[in-house]
Amino acid sequence: MKIRTEIQKARWTGDRIARLGFLLGLGWDARRIADDPLINSTPNNVHRQAQRFGLAFRAAAAALALRLPPEAVQLYDSAAAKRSLTRDAMIKLLLLVAAADPTLLDNILDDGI
Repeated sequence: MKIRTEIQKARWTGDRIARLGFLLGLGWDARRIADDPLINSTPNNVHRQAQRFGLAFRAAAAALALRLPPEAVQLYDSAAAKRSLTRDAMIKLLLLVAAADPTLLDNILDDGI
């Protein structure tokens, strides 16, 4: 008796393409994106589709590249993991939230200006 596994090819709908772009923007890698329930694909296919739609993995990662001391890396990684984000996505979110509130930004910096 021969067991046949069937692979269903899902079309890249507008929703899937938007989700792909969103997850790339968060800094997710191809394996993690492929495992997303809406994407439900392979890492290789995720790379192919990102290229097809003009999306880049390197651009998102390179834009946020920071050199941090090991202690800070550990703290940001822990905070990011709790929120299902990458470290870079977590730092970007933190910067955007702080920038959106001038009082919060002043309080964080507390430089007397």
